[in-house]
Amino acid sequence: MAIDFTGLPPKSQANGTRGPTDNSRAGNQTQSPDAAVPKAGGAAEVRLSEAAQALQGADKVLADTPEVNESRVQALRNAIESGTYEIDYERLAQRMVDFESTLD
Repeated sequence: MAIDFTGLPPKSQANGTRGPTDNSRAGNQTQSPDAAVPKAGGAAEVRLSEAAQALQGADKVLADTPEVNESRVQALRNAIESGTYEIDYERLAQRMVDFESTLD
């Protein structure tokens, strides 16, 4: 994944290296390395938006749904084996046309 760092030349972005840092623009203010890192043992609270919660719920439902509808497969298999399966050629043709139109 490429990240656009404003002010870095393209060559630095491509190979993931950075040149020397110029802190003069920031007034040479430095922070300790762990100033932005919460201390160990501190409580962190995360809240999910309603959209994120809905996505989590949908993901769970999808994970619990079998990939193949076994009862439908068995019904089709039985119909084919018994010779009672009929193809609706007009419906098949329309679905092929509909599918082709989505590819454009």
